[in-house]
Amino acid sequence: MEQLFRTFFIGLFSLNTGRKAHAQSVVACFLFFISFLAISAAKAQFPLLLEDINVQADPAGLLTTSSGSDPRFLTNHNGVLYFTAKQNGTTVGLWKSTGKSAGTVKIADLPGTAYGLTSAGNLLYFTADQSSYGFELWKSDGTAAGTVRVKDIYPGSVGSAPGGLTNVNGTLYFVATDATRGSELWKSNGTDAGTVIVKDIIVGTAESNPQNLTNINGTLYFVANDGTNGYELWKSNGTAAGTVLVKDINSGPASSSPQSLTNMNGVLYFTADNGVNGYELWKSDGTTNGTVLVRDIWSGSFNSMPHFLTNVNGILYFSANDGVRGIELWKSTGVAAGTSLVAETQIGSASGDPRFLKNIKGTLYFSATNGITGQELWKSDGTVAGTVMVKNIRPGGEGSNSAPFMFNNLKGNVYFVANDGTSGQELWKSDGKETGTTPVLELKAGGDGSAISNMISVVDTIYFTADDGKKGAEIWKLESCLPLKVPSDTTICHTGPISLPLMVANYSSFVNPIWRKGSFDGPILSTPTNVILDATKTDFYVTAQLSTGCISSAQLTVRTISLPESVGSIRVLLEGAYRYGIGTMTTKLNEQGLLPGQTPTSPLGLKTPSKQPYSGFPWYYNGNEAISTYESNITDWVLVSLRTDRADPVTTVFKAAAQLQSDGVSVVTGCPSRLREFTNYYVAVEHRNHVGIVSSTPTLFINGGFFYDFTINQSYIPSNMPAIGQKVTENRYMMYAGDFQKVTTGNEVNANDISVWQRDNGLFARYLSSDANMDGEVNALDKILWAVNNGLFSGVRF
Repeated sequence: MEQLFRTFFIGLFSLNTGRKAHAQSVVACFLFFISFLAISAAKAQFPLLLEDINVQADPAGLLTTSSGSDPRFLTNHNGVLYFTAKQNGTTVGLWKSTGKSAGTVKIADLPGTAYGLTSAGNLLYFTADQSSYGFELWKSDGTAAGTVRVKDIYPGSVGSAPGGLTNVNGTLYFVATDATRGSELWKSNGTDAGTVIVKDIIVGTAESNPQNLTNINGTLYFVANDGTNGYELWKSNGTAAGTVLVKDINSGPASSSPQSLTNMNGVLYFTADNGVNGYELWKSDGTTNGTVLVRDIWSGSFNSMPHFLTNVNGILYFSANDGVRGIELWKSTGVAAGTSLVAETQIGSASGDPRFLKNIKGTLYFSATNGITGQELWKSDGTVAGTVMVKNIRPGGEGSNSAPFMFNNLKGNVYFVANDGTSGQELWKSDGKETGTTPVLELKAGGDGSAISNMISVVDTIYFTADDGKKGAEIWKLESCLPLKVPSDTTICHTGPISLPLMVANYSSFVNPIWRKGSFDGPILSTPTNVILDATKTDFYVTAQLSTGCISSAQLTVRTISLPESVGSIRVLLEGAYRYGIGTMTTKLNEQGLLPGQTPTSPLGLKTPSKQPYSGFPWYYNGNEAISTYESNITDWVLVSLRTDRADPVTTVFKAAAQLQSDGVSVVTGCPSRLREFTNYYVAVEHRNHVGIVSSTPTLFINGGFFYDFTINQSYIPSNMPAIGQKVTENRYMMYAGDFQKVTTGNEVNANDISVWQRDNGLFARYLSSDANMDGEVNALDKILWAVNNGLFSGVRF
């Protein structure tokens, strides 16, 4: 097996997560945000031959190379790749692969041709041809013994020719013909007895010929002809009684011939002709009245013919012709007013002809022409300004088409096939920018191309078939050349010197490293182990080689960002301070000038020290957060920390005191030197007179920030004790009040707390922990909150 690697430029990948600076902070230092902007988000991917299945020479003797195993029908079955291939060039076998050469094995030789591999539940179904049986339904559980014919539906050598295999909640639906009935709808649970006709829509040997089988949230939709209404929209729940005509769209024996059945948020969208408006966009909720024309795009009986229907973030995109501007990109929210032209890729009556629409992480990619460059790579965010050509891959006039297609997403990049006019159809990748749209590797030298096909994504790997001109058609995959493992998010609070090699975890695995400044061809750094940061933004580049010859490159961008800098934000509510019926918390402490650093409005008030309130027992937090002038919506301070184990405070890697707004939002600032990009952390929140909480689920720290909403998520409750999490009030979660006296074990409302209240009862214009409702006074209202919660504990450790 031959492993092919090449140097690949890793483009800049940067997302601003909307960090919010708070000018009032007095923290004085600078953050240097060192970000390996591409490798961790999208590692360099290179084609690698998965397995040379057919090593025999061309049986005809015409070629000096192998004819290949001709892999077909690549299918994702529960995270494992299944396909058919010919190990000896003639016998079709069923194969599976875990993505490794050793894990690529033949399950069984099949008796003849096979097609239609479909995953349903724990079984893989397909149609196979066997002498004396013809084409019938087969199944496989991944073993040779478990790869068998399911049922001889049409006894004899003709076979039932199952087609349209479709998974609906683990049940396989398909179309087949038996000896007494024509082509009708069937289903199977993988057993002979459980493989039955769903409904003989046209009783007898005549056939309803079901087609376009589509699963819409557990209901099977399809097109069939009942002999009376023509080809119309049907649905089935798997029973004869539940298999019904949805609507006779083109009334009478004529057919509406629904096409392009597409699921968007549980609603079926499709193209149909009602005999009046031509082929236009329709939708259906499964009822007659809910099956309606969305919009007559080309008014009258003309066909706008919507096609390539694609769901992007709940909006349907498609290509259509309105009779004025040719075939262009459209979108729809499901109503006529929300169905509109997105943009003309080719201005005027000629067609931009958008093709192969594909949703790649919320951005629509497609092939189109502007009338000047031919069919090239485009993308759209649904706006005119955001619908642009990504790159003219094959320069030249209108006839010079790179014709990109087979778009697939892998780690944030788009992989596709295109022809640059020199190398033939080969594999390309794009990050959505012109500079980041590049060929991956020319598998077959020359202008013929490597005939890439059957591209599919399984888990985090893209597989495809290709002919490199040496081994014939075989299965390939995209695999990372071992990346230089640079943290994607490292924050330090000094200007250096820093050691760039120390930022590469696997630096010792590489040889011949070369560090440069400014670009990949910039000046070489003679001492990368002793770098002083002397600019607000400096780009460093390293190229190093593995013993295999594979070369990896990495880019580090060093930015100087002055504090304060947001590390993330949370939303949390405090019982007592929460105002019922209003939905926000009181700001009375703020209004009375009682928060740390403020001057009391009352001459009898006691000024609170300016530093954040968590420097004493039991927190001993030494942060210098301080403020003198508060925004009017500030309620108090909270202590926020991030940990890797929700039950163990020893795993805390970040802690900061943060202001809490009346709406529950708290923007957290600090120096996140120990936080790592793309890492999950549990969020812990402590308050001076409330029971502390920890998030029940982790949140992802990404692009320098995190967010967690405690008001809609119950906090962590240990399962081995009768503990509590948060209180539910007005359908919101909030922290329990009454924990006035903090101890090291903490998070308990008990008699110790009432002793604090008794000591402070009657005091006012003070910032006191016994002030449970946070109104600046200690009185009976605070005692009531304590009494209600007395005896509660969380069991969470801080």
